[in-house]
Amino acid sequence: MRALFPADPERRRTRDRILLALAIVIAIVLVLRAARKSEGVLVRNQEWGARFVDRHDPYDDLRRGGRLHGPYPPSYALVCAPLSLLPTTPARVVWASSQIAALAALFVLLRRWLARAWPLAEPHASVLFAIGLLVGSRYLLRDMSGGGGNTLYVTTLLWGLELALAGRILAPAVLVALPLALKPNLAPLALALVLRGRWRAFAAAMAVLALLVWMPGLWFGPAEWIELWARWLADVRAFAAVDDPTSAVQVPVGFPVDETGMNQSLRAALGRGAEVLGGDADAYGAWARWIARVGSGLGLAAAAWASWRARSARSEILALLAFLPAALLASPISWKAHHAILIALFTLLAAAASESCRRRGLTWFLAGYWVCCGLLSEEIVGRAGKAWLQSASVVTWFTIALLVVTIREVRRADGADPAATHG
Repeated sequence: MRALFPADPERRRTRDRILLALAIVIAIVLVLRAARKSEGVLVRNQEWGARFVDRHDPYDDLRRGGRLHGPYPPSYALVCAPLSLLPTTPARVVWASSQIAALAALFVLLRRWLARAWPLAEPHASVLFAIGLLVGSRYLLRDMSGGGGNTLYVTTLLWGLELALAGRILAPAVLVALPLALKPNLAPLALALVLRGRWRAFAAAMAVLALLVWMPGLWFGPAEWIELWARWLADVRAFAAVDDPTSAVQVPVGFPVDETGMNQSLRAALGRGAEVLGGDADAYGAWARWIARVGSGLGLAAAAWASWRARSARSEILALLAFLPAALLASPISWKAHHAILIALFTLLAAAASESCRRRGLTWFLAGYWVCCGLLSEEIVGRAGKAWLQSASVVTWFTIALLVVTIREVRRADGADPAATHG
């Protein structure tokens, strides 16, 4: 551990140079890996965008014979349309490079937070970020492999919230609104602006969001754009009301049917209990749906309460990040790649654990999370083991535990321990 967390400044500089060189090599490998992929979500995004540019129904995938990208809002055209104008390989390189740049921007933000609220850990920011990346490595690799944008969107949103909480208005409005237009699942994080009394920043962000939602309609056609949004909203409501997410009959066309257990949302995890109990899927599904709504509501309420009550820099930051696992649990669709948004939270929990040898429980939790949700991949446990882990919803239960641990850290930061509230 002394090699990772040296007290000598010169040794720390040497360590950081080694980590930087390693990061550059890994970044190059990840970009090349993404460029060589033949299919994936980026190709479907390009096709979606091309149909939008041609003023055809972007969800109507004639090549694959069905509807596609049902969960994505029509405003996803803001990303898909520009991507459709590039050849696939350059588009992959641009997108993967943007993801790497987002990780670099996330590191800068995390170092800023460490200096403000974890000053003892700030000199070791590079190692702590590496730990956060390691814990979330499986999610990050999935996100980058096919062309997902979760790290890109969450970094943009977190920077927007950071600037808004610091009192700025215009730039944060754009940085907050853009990710919400592309990925509405992250919307709970914007509540932090209201809970922390940043009403002007929140209003500005909502105004920019309305503008971004409407802008693509100027090209697509106002009437057709409104119709597209109305249909999407109806499909989302129908998907949220499904009793059996494994039924292709009940799930709206274009939305994913949970046939393999890959969906790690709270709703899907509870719904899979019907297979274990052997009961009627529809009857159990209705019960599971309501339990999931109550559970996810309690998770969001806990994060909101923590944000409203936060009294120190440390608790304010942790309470903001508590919305990340809460949002994953509340969303009706949570693929493993979506959990890449948790890297920032893993990093700061590692910082909290590094400050004192008394925080062994937090250290063991992060280690257990990495083993169960990251290390136990198909290459290690086999296809059958992977299928069992997915059907057992291991990622979901660890996300619940992560939310509980984060809320406890918020309370600790505002507790009686002076070391916990420093900053």
